[in-house]
Amino acid sequence: MRRSNGVFTPQERKTAIWALLMAGLIAALGLFAQQYSQPSVGPGGIDAYATASTPGVLDAQPVLDLSNPLG
Repeated sequence: MRRSNGVFTPQERKTAIWALLMAGLIAALGLFAQQYSQPSVGPGGIDAYATASTPGVLDAQPVLDLSNPLG
């Protein structure tokens, strides 16, 4: 009875299993750390993103009239 499939040695299969387990562990730890950490908002903090609306601007308007592009 053969103990090998002829492609990989038992040591190579063992190494591959360990590599997959380690990659899974690193991915799980990354997800765990991401779940319990605060997102980075830069040096100004969340207040840096708060801006006042521009007076007189109600909605975005197209610059060109696309219904009549040539004239």
